[in-house]
Amino acid sequence: MNNRRTILIIGFAIFASFFGAGNLILPPHLGFNSGSDWWLVTLGFVTSAAIIPLLALFGHAKLQGTMLDFGNKVSPIFSLVFCLCVYTIAIALPIPRTAAVTHEMSIMPFFNTSSLLTSSIYFGFAFFFVMKRDSILSILGKFLTPLIVLILLTIILISVFTAPGVMNPSVLKSPAIIAGLLEGYQTYDALGGILIGGVVIISLNIEGTSTFEERKSIIAKSGLVAATGLFIV
Repeated sequence: MNNRRTILIIGFAIFASFFGAGNLILPPHLGFNSGSDWWLVTLGFVTSAAIIPLLALFGHAKLQGTMLDFGNKVSPIFSLVFCLCVYTIAIALPIPRTAAVTHEMSIMPFFNTSSLLTSSIYFGFAFFFVMKRDSILSILGKFLTPLIVLILLTIILISVFTAPGVMNPSVLKSPAIIAGLLEGYQTYDALGGILIGGVVIISLNIEGTSTFEERKSIIAKSGLVAATGLFIV
């Protein structure tokens, strides 16, 4: 196994798994509202949207179990309630938001179609990838992530090299670093780290990465790749 290639592919896949609607729409909104305090907002946002998810992946690298195994460190009852809460939040908030943002930003401005049609197609593709569990990391890492990065870099470079506007004063109602921390949590990457880490463990087991220490190294290094990508974007 080419560990360096594996680490990059899995790292890109984890980045794509973390990078959702919140990562796309919240940072520009925060930057616009924070004015000259943008760097404090960035510090708070990166803490909850990149550093905490990275720590969750480090936890998976050490434990190499499921989300239930994490909760069992406290108690089986706590583990069951915790897992139910996390999955309920994921189903009710961040997952529908990805389809909503897709429709609002990419479909509605150009096509007079219903949001139900967009959501049906969107989640149809999502279901297809879920059913390909044995190859989902490879698909994300090799194909989808490079496309996502290319699109994001294009958007960022266009904004950097266009004429700058006037920076507005901060209109945040809470300290900048706290506002960034809370908005970063709204990406749900802090919770997602535990879920995504479990997917990585399953994929490595399927691919035949046999030793505990080898998996530990791959997960930790791939997590660093993903967190670095989140931080840059």
